[in-house]
Amino acid sequence: MQGCTAFSFRGSMESTRSKTEVWLIGQHITEITGAQLPSRGDVLRLFFHGHNEHKKTVNDSVSEVAASVISFWNKARIPTITEKSIGRKVVDLFLMWKGLKKNCTRTTDTQRKKEETFCDELEDLFDVAHPKAMQLLTIKEDRAFLAAQREKGRRGVMAGVDKKIACSIKRREESKSKQSLQQNQASSALEYDELGSSSETESQSSSSSSTSSLAISPVVSSSNRKRATLKVITPELSSTLDRTGISHRSALRIGTCVLGSTLTVLGYTFVGLISY
Repeated sequence: MQGCTAFSFRGSMESTRSKTEVWLIGQHITEITGAQLPSRGDVLRLFFHGHNEHKKTVNDSVSEVAASVISFWNKARIPTITEKSIGRKVVDLFLMWKGLKKNCTRTTDTQRKKEETFCDELEDLFDVAHPKAMQLLTIKEDRAFLAAQREKGRRGVMAGVDKKIACSIKRREESKSKQSLQQNQASSALEYDELGSSSETESQSSSSSSTSSLAISPVVSSSNRKRATLKVITPELSSTLDRTGISHRSALRIGTCVLGSTLTVLGYTFVGLISY
């Protein structure tokens, strides 16, 4: 009985495995694990887990895989392409498998060669690194790890977070935050200076305008002023001058001085046009 029970259990397991096994790919996986970056095979196995077992659409399965891939790469601190671009790469890989599966009944050398090449590349890196990842990576170990993962056989593993590297990253981030704060403060100070300068300029402009308006206000020139003509030598004064022996010219000189002082005080300009 025990032997029958064991045989029955093994048969059930084999039946289950056969249902979840994908042609050329192998068994599904529920998540990406390990100490290496995801391989092409890892991506397809995770894709078929959602697409076959959970009956998700191709798009939904692709989105799920892309999110898992980018999350795993972030753990390695390696910059990647966008999640949307990763999704397109997953679709391309799936369509490649689908094309081979469509012609799987063929026994030609060409078909067999394509299948062998496809299987050989399943353990290669599913490379989603940013085109300038090597330039963007500042830590030497990270660059070496990415280069090794791109090799055939994918050398290297992700070690635990090194304390020295963690401190270096923390210092770099703090430095960036400090620089950003200084730039913001400098920008605010510049805006304040520009505002003050603008206000001062406006004030000077207003003052200048006010002064100019005063300076250019119409002034009645002396040539436009009405010249007063005063008849100074009256008959009575003429008689008095004759009696005292003062000539009219001398009298005019005396009168001019007196009237000039008086009229200047009153705001007139005495020109001296006096008629007899």
